Amino acid sequence: MVKNVIVRGDSKGVSLSDERDNLRQKPNRELLGFVKFHLWAYQYGNKGLGIRKKQPWLRRLAEKIGEAPVLIDSSKMDVTAQKMSDYYFSKGFLDNEVAYSVKPKKIFKKRASVIYSVQLHDYNLLNSVVYNVASKAIDNQLVRTKNQQRLKVGQRLDFEKIEAERNRITVLLRANGFFYFNSSFIDFQIDTNQIKHRSDLVVNIRNRKNYEPHYQQTVNKITVVIGDASKKDTLYFKGIHFIEGSYYIKPTSLAKNIIFRPNELYNANLVQKTYSNLLSMGLFNFVTIRFSPSQEDSLEHLDALIILQTAPKRDFSWEPQVISTGQSNGIEAGTERNFGLANSLTLKNRNVFGGAETFSISSLTALETQLKKDDQGVFNNFRQSINAELVIPSLVYFERKKFSEVFVRKSTRFNASFLHDRNVNYTRNVIPISFTYAFSKGRTSFGITPFRLSLNQAVIESGFLASLDPDTRFYTTQLLTNNIIAGPTASLYWNNKDKDRNKYWQIRSNALELSGNLASLYFKAFTDITGINKEILGVKYSQYARSDVDGVYNYIIDENNAVAARVYFGAGLPYGNTQFLPFERRFFVGGGTNLRAWRPRTIGPGSYSDSLSTISIEKTGELSLVGSAEFRFDIIDKLIDGAVFLDAGNIWNFRENSNFKNAEFQFNRFYKELAINSGVGLRFDLTYVVFRTDWGIALHDPSELEANRWVINNFFDQGWIFDNTAVNFAIGFPF
Repeated sequence: MVKNVIVRGDSKGVSLSDERDNLRQKPNRELLGFVKFHLWAYQYGNKGLGIRKKQPWLRRLAEKIGEAPVLIDSSKMDVTAQKMSDYYFSKGFLDNEVAYSVKPKKIFKKRASVIYSVQLHDYNLLNSVVYNVASKAIDNQLVRTKNQQRLKVGQRLDFEKIEAERNRITVLLRANGFFYFNSSFIDFQIDTNQIKHRSDLVVNIRNRKNYEPHYQQTVNKITVVIGDASKKDTLYFKGIHFIEGSYYIKPTSLAKNIIFRPNELYNANLVQKTYSNLLSMGLFNFVTIRFSPSQEDSLEHLDALIILQTAPKRDFSWEPQVISTGQSNGIEAGTERNFGLANSLTLKNRNVFGGAETFSISSLTALETQLKKDDQGVFNNFRQSINAELVIPSLVYFERKKFSEVFVRKSTRFNASFLHDRNVNYTRNVIPISFTYAFSKGRTSFGITPFRLSLNQAVIESGFLASLDPDTRFYTTQLLTNNIIAGPTASLYWNNKDKDRNKYWQIRSNALELSGNLASLYFKAFTDITGINKEILGVKYSQYARSDVDGVYNYIIDENNAVAARVYFGAGLPYGNTQFLPFERRFFVGGGTNLRAWRPRTIGPGSYSDSLSTISIEKTGELSLVGSAEFRFDIIDKLIDGAVFLDAGNIWNFRENSNFKNAEFQFNRFYKELAINSGVGLRFDLTYVVFRTDWGIALHDPSELEANRWVINNFFDQGWIFDNTAVNFAIGFPF
């Protein structure tokens, strides 16, 4: 078999995008959509081709990764035709017809395609929708939520919507006291005999066994068993019975994370939120919530038992690492990728004050190296960081506010760090202090940092500074200078993977970051000092606004192929006291995660290309726009994957600067200044980590004269490969 072909008429506006999921026999896999690598490997290993005796290991490898030819099987075609007919039936095409035929190739007679011919005809519409409910209490709930019904007269008959209505009713009732109710009590009757292409639908909600009606259940008693529950004493707090173990946790901390109470109707949604809240406390390995009929009234009352299996109070972990790290600003990671060796030590102490707080101290020592294809040699970087963090599993001050009840996985994080970063050109010491509110609702996680203070010290090597031209020297001293960053930040993360695991978005955003505004208000209100570069205790404070958004789309085509695409946009605007955005908060491109044909900080901003700097500090910007797309395919199951990728993007400044020609963003030319590269890569799945290597090939270089920017035109010139490509080694996927 070489191909499955589906031939059908107009679908009349109905999406049938997943119809191919019903195919029960598929051709051999193809790399890049046309190379039958696995079939060739099978033939190579099976027939030997002269290597059977001389190189048996190669034959065994070919057999392991190979795939036997897919032979046309009439029984599987019968099953496929029936599955496809059932699929179209579920979409409302009740009179559909599916037939199949085999069409051999004209030259290669042993190769053939299977043709599935489909006649859809007209789909059925809902003529009437009637709910037949045996229980008055359930009927009241349905009447109350009638506007939320998924099935309406005049709609196309769609079994997917019918199933969605079944789920809606089940969720509704289990959130309103009907503990014993499940979807098996709901069935549907469809009558298509009255009017052509019209269906009468009856939704039946049946009683329990022996015609026993459904009753609403109320929570009667809640018992929480903590750890080994070695103590026999029971503590009663806010309607909850706590049986303590040797691991003491304040009842107040647990009670605010258990959001259902005695004498309330059973609500499955609140139970699920309680699960999430308790697990997010970080104190328990397992959380179990069980409901059983109450001894006082087994018909309408439930007793809840919550079992909390506690994690060890103290943890110590040592983790040697092969790393691919990002540029660090002492606050959060950036996008540059170096690689080397690191040693991570973490000490964690849970339930520090008895209120489920977690205190941790971590240390990271790293020696990193960038391998370069140019004459800049090997660039070594030593990094030492120490981080202390206290996590309180609630929103301090706001926990009792009404609005906080809708959030889950709530915490307040107090963080203090020290970062020492040294390389051959400069040394940076950074001390960031912050506290952050973290919480989630639905698919979205939020981080609000009302207070953030970062003290940044930079010392530039005198020899390196002397080697720069005057303009670059001034620019470098402005970027790598002692400064204070102080101000609030807000971030969010969202994904819809729960909706469709084969097609989903992930969006990360540092939605807003401000610095220096309070300091500027102080100088304006209480001093006569004006101008830029004002100082606090002898150190300049930075004033700017910054935001970025990073969106990744994943489309899993099948078990062997997938497409991933990424769009990143970021902007940082210095103002007031600051002429240049601080080095720590500037954008750059190149490296292992974007524009993989260039090293980090060797392209941009705009079409600027006059730098003689050996480190290219000036190749950073205040605005970044980057896009990437990858086609990922399986080579050896669960071991090696391949990728073909395309990257495009650049950085720019907001203001024109005579020292950096064409570095500012202009709408009428920015698209001409996009750096573009393609490339291929391999991903090695080592179970616990994915090791990645990518070969990036430059296509369009904005640093060249406009007429010469399509550098791929010179592909066959001597030395072009070495000057316009880069090999990147990294850990994990690029996005």
